[in-house]
Amino acid sequence: MTIDYQRTLLQVLIILIFIGVKYLCGRFMQRKKHVTLWWALTAVLFWLLAGWNFGLYWIAYPVAVWMVLALALIVIQLVHNHEFLYRRYWPPFWRGSAWLAIISFGASIFAGSLPLV
Repeated sequence: MTIDYQRTLLQVLIILIFIGVKYLCGRFMQRKKHVTLWWALTAVLFWLLAGWNFGLYWIAYPVAVWMVLALALIVIQLVHNHEFLYRRYWPPFWRGSAWLAIISFGASIFAGSLPLV
């Protein structure tokens, strides 16, 4: 099991720059209007970094889990509220996407031992 430390350091720096920009934007813009946008950007950033580590073949498994969880969230909202509204759907979807992407990124750091297909 090998970890590419140079790539991991570069990705940690990308994440730290992203967190710094996010902090500065929140500090200078006193509005809390577009909070969902940050969850979406976080999810996209971590999905891209996980895809970089996993490769095109292995990233399909976390993406499939992501899609199943999105459909499960729709079913839960339909059963609970008896309706489906995007306004209620997007915030929990992006929060869940960000958490799943962070978990996938954490697992992808150790993806060096996965077989090549």
